[in-house]
Amino acid sequence: MTTTFTMRIDDALKSEAEDVFDDIGLNLSSAITCFLKKCVAVGGMPFQLMKHKKTPHEITLEAFEEAKRIAHDPNTPCCTDPDKIEEFMLS
Repeated sequence: MTTTFTMRIDDALKSEAEDVFDDIGLNLSSAITCFLKKCVAVGGMPFQLMKHKKTPHEITLEAFEEAKRIAHDPNTPCCTDPDKIEEFMLS
């Protein structure tokens, strides 16, 4: 037995999603059914929900901050002798 499900969605988003699903051989109804079945199977959303998506720029800035923290940490192992770098990397 099936039921009719009506929802409002942005026209552009619907069109883009239909293009994606069409490329993998699904129509929108089948794709939504797959999504709902996965939600039931995992007991929740089948992906992680986040407050906001980080931009590549934000990710890069975080990486630079981490690199600076590591570089200034006196407990970080380091090698200043170019002739011993291979030995250092393999130890």
